Formats: sequence, C-alpha cells, structure tokens
Amino acid sequence: MTTAKRTRLAPHHRRMQLLDCARSLIVDRGLSSFTMDALAKEAQVSHPLIYKYFATRLNLLQELLLRESKEIGNELEHQIAGASDYRAFIARVVEVNFEQFSDNNIINMLRGQPDVYDSLADIEKKRRRVMAKYLVKSLSGYLNVESMHAEQVLVLASGASQAAAAQYHRYGGNKTELIEATVLFILGGTKALQID
Repeated sequence: MTTAKRTRLAPHHRRMQLLDCARSLIVDRGLSSFTMDALAKEAQVSHPLIYKYFATRLNLLQELLLRESKEIGNELEHQIAGASDYRAFIARVVEVNFEQFSDNNIINMLRGQPDVYDSLADIEKKRRRVMAKYLVKSLSGYLNVESMHAEQVLVLASGASQAAAAQYHRYGGNKTELIEATVLFILGGTKALQID
C-alpha cells in the first residue's frame, strides 16, 4: 500500500491553499463548525504546518476576510472598467451587490463575527472609502456631473440595489429579472434627479 506524497508548496502558495481550504470549509459547513483540525484534514497537512502560517484560528479568519474583501474590490473594479456606458455600470454594481448577499458569501459570514471584524474594521472602512471614491469618480464620468451629484446617485443606487439583493436572498425569485428591474429602477431614479 502506497501513501500519497504531500506536495511541497512555496510559502505564499501554501498560505493561499490553506485560506482556500478554510473558505471552502466555512462555506460548506458553516463558520461555527470550522476548526483547525478540520482545516488540517481538508488541506492534508499537519497541525504544526498550519500554525506555522497562522498563529490562531482568529488570525486565519482575519486574513481570510482581508483577502476576500480585497478580491471583491478588485473584481468590482475590473467589472466597472469593462462597462461601456452608464447602464452597464449600474448593472455591474447591482450584480456585485446580489453576489454579496448570497447564502455562501464568505465576507458577510466573517464580518458578522465581532472577534474577526472588530480588529479589521478600520482597514475595511478605509478600503470601502477608497472603493466609494473610485465609484463616484467613475459615475461622475459616465453622467458628466460633479462628484456631489454622482455621490447622491451612488447612495440611492446602492440602497436600491442592496434592498433588492436582500429581497431576493429572503424570498428567491428570478434573479435575472430582479436585477434588470433594479437597474431600470435606478435609471428611472437618475432621470428623476435630472442628472441623466
């Protein structure tokens, strides 16, 4: 009987592999059942190896939250950069909000844990402020309006988008149709503000 050989990974790759396995475990089984033992088994590594990269379970979860938040920000920037017009811009923002409200959204799971989120709150707030500035600047360019008006539209659009995403998360329905209805609602709101 031969045993599978463990693959040696460079430190960065091993760290990412452990975070990927932790993410998978949390999404599949829930945060309350996530343990370092379960992670060692899932990643097929020893406990000491995990503790070489993460001093505690809390440190691991905090790093996972930072990584996932950064990735969603990068994805949103990438999506928005590909938007050809204001309608496409709004559609992409709405789609991201729907994704963030999904059942298996790791960011919401981790943000809901005070011990995980509290020590990172300042970093998270700063990251959100940077993203908000980026969105306002992009929106200002699409609408050809001052930043103040673009910020007003963004606040209203975000509120409508998040409310629609929460509605879908609670009650289900046709996601594509609800996203489209939300986009049309935001476009109508933009016209009502006489900005578009």
